[in-house]
Amino acid sequence: MSVKQSLRDLEQRVRLALVRPLRIKLAARKRAQAPGVFIGITGSSGKSSTTDLIAAVLRRKGSVTTQLMNNTINPLINTIRNSGKSDFVVVENGVGEKGVMKPMASLLQPDIAVVTMVGLEHYSAFRSSEAIAEEKGWLVESLRPEGLAVLNADDPLVMGMARRTSARVLTFGYSEDADCRIVKVEGGAPSGIVVTLSYRGQELVIPTKYAGHHFAASVAAATIVGMQLGVTVEDLRDAIGSCSPVVLRLSTHQIAGGPLIIADCAKAPLGTLHLAFDALRHVDAPRKRIVLGQVSDYIGSRMKAYRTAFGGALAVADELIFVTDRSRPERFLPRDDKGTQRFKHFLNTREAAEYLAATAMEGEVILLKGSQRFHLERILINFQQPVRCWEESCGRGGNCFSCGMASFDFQSHRPIARKRRRRRFLGKLFGRKIQEA
Repeated sequence: MSVKQSLRDLEQRVRLALVRPLRIKLAARKRAQAPGVFIGITGSSGKSSTTDLIAAVLRRKGSVTTQLMNNTINPLINTIRNSGKSDFVVVENGVGEKGVMKPMASLLQPDIAVVTMVGLEHYSAFRSSEAIAEEKGWLVESLRPEGLAVLNADDPLVMGMARRTSARVLTFGYSEDADCRIVKVEGGAPSGIVVTLSYRGQELVIPTKYAGHHFAASVAAATIVGMQLGVTVEDLRDAIGSCSPVVLRLSTHQIAGGPLIIADCAKAPLGTLHLAFDALRHVDAPRKRIVLGQVSDYIGSRMKAYRTAFGGALAVADELIFVTDRSRPERFLPRDDKGTQRFKHFLNTREAAEYLAATAMEGEVILLKGSQRFHLERILINFQQPVRCWEESCGRGGNCFSCGMASFDFQSHRPIARKRRRRRFLGKLFGRKIQEA
């Protein structure tokens, strides 16, 4: 180990042992004094979109501080400390391993806890859905006694969390017993789904910009939270109808004179692939294609997982384009599809992007589905502007939109980043914004 790496490790240990406990203590003091309503959202899927919708709805009632996507303890500390006198603080809470949710939930002390669903994300860390439910349930258990749990009535593991709190419980879902019942979902991309809800004797018809029918659950959860906190039906409907999908979470992008691209390439657990495929099934288009990248969080063999994924994709798409650096992916095709002309394989995202650019037709729909490893979003960006960074192991967390440097060669990223940091520093120093590269 190099001296430089040793110093980094020492710094990290000091931060964890000394700095983080102090920051948590200061944030806890701030939380105790905060005047606003604190809302925590968790779940294996749908938590980012639900967080975004709840924040949009509550902005019609007052000031909102939001923590979206960055859902671990350090961003939570920053969110609480920066919440000021916000009327509402809306926080996404995620877990990647055991023991993470309890300290976050204890710090947040939510007035409202929302749980979307429990799946098999982070299977390697938890090994079962029950273990994931146990971990995420700490958010509900940390509710204040006068608080509110908003739970998915269609998920038994989520409903089991009701036993962990003395707070009031309201439910959403397709179940006849749900307090906010999803009556009907119609439409899809590109205009968006229309959700019909039944809530406390009212029938609410809510147009949205979301492509997938599964987003109806997020709409229902946001409806409960909004109406419990005094948002009117008119403001609720308008807020949800104006809310755009989180980028790369089944977001839709119309290319002028070209295809409609549905980008869902932030993550790809096997258990939720069907949700993206179902969104494509509801689209009316002359041709439908799926670009599939790496699939994650599955039980059993890779062969079984990818054969399931391929079968689901080919059931709704005219062509499946698979991006992988492994050999002989055609073996994953369903047995009755051997040698199909509807299958293409590319070793990397650049090859797939070049193929799609050469073959795209106006009016077709292309679904990008995969985890972050292959950066499938570069296919979308390449339709919008030439991509010059095709580095597969760039070392950056997040996606190419948050990076913002896909149009620059990878070798130039570091000096450009230094230049941008320097300009931001000078801008703060002199109180003005300096134009970035």
